[in-house]
Amino acid sequence: MDEQKIIGLETTHDMDQVQIADDVIAVIAEIATLEVDGVEATAPTKAEFVQQAISSKKKPKGVKIEVGEEEVFIDIAVIVKYGAKIQKLCLEVQQKVKNSVETMTGLNVASVNVHVVGVQFDKGQEA
Repeated sequence: MDEQKIIGLETTHDMDQVQIADDVIAVIAEIATLEVDGVEATAPTKAEFVQQAISSKKKPKGVKIEVGEEEVFIDIAVIVKYGAKIQKLCLEVQQKVKNSVETMTGLNVASVNVHVVGVQFDKGQEA
């Protein structure tokens, strides 16, 4: 099982300390992704699906966070709505996630990789 990572941030006061769990970064990234028009959902990996089945703790699905020395790397798996312009949508997801994470945490986002893993059709349409 993955060990929870905590990111420490420097503050202006010697006695103060700010720590951000990587799950917090993943939640911020997931919410920012779902706010983009054309994204239907984030998609859990097979490992996440199994982990959710055996764990009662709700974790962000479809978001993988890797923390370097001073930067964060984010991978997001998404399901898009049929008819969405995928390239434009992915660029918008990248920008929104990067902006949200950097604004809310103060961390430098080195990369946001978007993986389109499915297309959601309207109820009246079929593949």
